[in-house]
Amino acid sequence: MEKDLILSVDIGTTNLKAGVVNEKGDILSLYRKEMSIERDNEGKAEHDPDTLFNAFVEAAREAAKGFEDRISLIVPSSYMFGLIPVDDKLNPLMGIMTLLDLRARETYEELLEKIDVKEVYRRTGFTPTFHAPLFKIYWLKKKRSDIFNKTRFFLSSKDFILLKLLGQPFTEPSISSATAYMNVNTLEWDDYVLDILGVSKEKLPLIMPSDKILADLPEQSKKLLGLTKDVKVLTGVYDGGAVGIGIGAFEEEVGAINIGTTGMFRVAYPEPVFDKEEAMRLQTYYLSSGKWFIGAAINNAGVVLKWLRDNIFNMPYEELTHEASKEDSSNLFFLPYLTGERDKEIGNIASGVFFGLKNTHTKGHMIRAAMEGVAFSLRMIYEALKDNNIKVKEIRAGGGATNSPLWMEIFASTLGLPIKVSKVEEPALVGSAVLGYYALGRYGNLSEATKEMVSVENVYMPDEKEINYYEKKFQFFKKLSRELKGLFEAHSKL
Repeated sequence: MEKDLILSVDIGTTNLKAGVVNEKGDILSLYRKEMSIERDNEGKAEHDPDTLFNAFVEAAREAAKGFEDRISLIVPSSYMFGLIPVDDKLNPLMGIMTLLDLRARETYEELLEKIDVKEVYRRTGFTPTFHAPLFKIYWLKKKRSDIFNKTRFFLSSKDFILLKLLGQPFTEPSISSATAYMNVNTLEWDDYVLDILGVSKEKLPLIMPSDKILADLPEQSKKLLGLTKDVKVLTGVYDGGAVGIGIGAFEEEVGAINIGTTGMFRVAYPEPVFDKEEAMRLQTYYLSSGKWFIGAAINNAGVVLKWLRDNIFNMPYEELTHEASKEDSSNLFFLPYLTGERDKEIGNIASGVFFGLKNTHTKGHMIRAAMEGVAFSLRMIYEALKDNNIKVKEIRAGGGATNSPLWMEIFASTLGLPIKVSKVEEPALVGSAVLGYYALGRYGNLSEATKEMVSVENVYMPDEKEINYYEKKFQFFKKLSRELKGLFEAHSKL
């Protein structure tokens, strides 16, 4: 019987998941908890801190049932762009501002005028999106000075969980990469950016390695989580990084795509890489163990099919895919920018567009065009990687879209690369466990841990005829998105 097991907890924006994982990568138990977001008409989108922590405790306790005396390590992962200020007594001063919070747009342009965007990009890998905590803190400074002035620490959602468990504020480099005030070259808080922001390093948590044991879990926290043996804590990585590791991203020249509500295309690389073009198409995050996670993310992936399902066709996902499989998209294009986009050239003013729509087009054409639009968006990221000499020989995929063979075939032929799909239901939990077993010394390095713990269920190969077909369509899609930039700007001012 395995003695030491790992409890992985993934704190998502809409769902919190916990699972017990063994050293072979098997998830022995799984518990999910849906999270509510507090909203208002001013753009607020917050997690209540106490509700989030209570959900974390509930998920951890439920997942650990039956394994209470065998869990030796707990590893959390969490969403990027979260921000919560706490006071001198380490109590929250407001809710946790999530990725979906829009209020920082109010002061976004004002801060952009104060910073040298190119210099900040070279230091932090930041691309100018108002979602970053840099812009959230500036908004607090300008619009909620009562909170800003009382703040002792600015924390991420995961930092807050670690604070509650350990009584001290800690963070790690991967989630700090998305703040836009950590230097991704040195993995330390960046003086240049913090001086502009007017925030001292003393107001930020200590940055600790994600692959080395952080601390012993205090008795009070152990009791709270229902655990009985000595338990250690690892800081882990952000949720997308955990997914990447959990589907095999630590192997050389392997790209990782994750198609959930949003999407990403990233490659683990031994040094930071910054886009040689001024467009700053690449976001350079630190991953773990001497690897940076180079690539970018898109706002609109699975959310596109969810929109079609809920608002247009009122049919389940399986039926959507069935309709799309009947025919090609017949020169119909869809720009999938339903929630704006992180692409600097398009920005948050972009919106969804069907182009070339005729009375001969069916719902199948529309659904397939939407699937292709998401694939073309990822292809734009792949083009940026290639332009910066980052080689990719194959792709590992995770996320809900992997349940659609049609979509995987579209991705494979659009990108021109084989796609291997992990058989793991929740790869983020496995990714955190890969880090955990390495930190415990069970494996000599993360590549060894990956080979032992990550397995592939399906492989999708690109089709030569389809490659040529999608190449022509991608070039038109790219031209269309750029040509509409001016109209998006005009539309946003109506």
